[in-house]
Amino acid sequence: MTPKRGKTNGKEVRRTPVAKPLKWGQLTALMKKPLVFTILLMFALMPMAGHAGFFDEIKGDLTGPVVEGSPKYTALYFSAHWCPPCRMFTPKLVEWYNSFKPKHPEFELVFVSSDRDQAAMEEYIKGDNMPWPAVKFDQAQSETFQKFGSSGIPYLVLIDNEGNAVTAQTGNEWQSPQEVLTKIEEIVGGN
Repeated sequence: MTPKRGKTNGKEVRRTPVAKPLKWGQLTALMKKPLVFTILLMFALMPMAGHAGFFDEIKGDLTGPVVEGSPKYTALYFSAHWCPPCRMFTPKLVEWYNSFKPKHPEFELVFVSSDRDQAAMEEYIKGDNMPWPAVKFDQAQSETFQKFGSSGIPYLVLIDNEGNAVTAQTGNEWQSPQEVLTKIEEIVGGN
């Protein structure tokens, strides 16, 4: 459709045609066409479907225990087998998780390995009895996860359903994972 020309207050203007609403008969005729019906249905259902949450987006990159549902909060735990402070903190995290998780199904913890190889990662998971899922070794260095990492490990950060790092400091500056556990308890436990 090309714009129509006309005059308003003595000045020449271009008028763009406006689409008229469909009448019920026209709409029902369109709905009988499979492609049109599918597109209309998609637009009608979009607001109800919402978007996939952060955990749903990373689910395909995980290994280990299967997580039922779609947690509202996901904590990423950056750690490695070769790291002495990590090895000291992980047993405390396992104990904390085993008491916190059953009371908070809207929460999940995910291990992001900084190990040098998959064997070391698997040994660390098994040896420390990590009961949570882990990012597959070949995905751990991807941008999806590294954008939440810090310059030091062990590092723990809580991500909300929209993919926002809610416990991170400016520039993902390292902070004590024990402090982050306290923040997680306040944020997740307060909901």
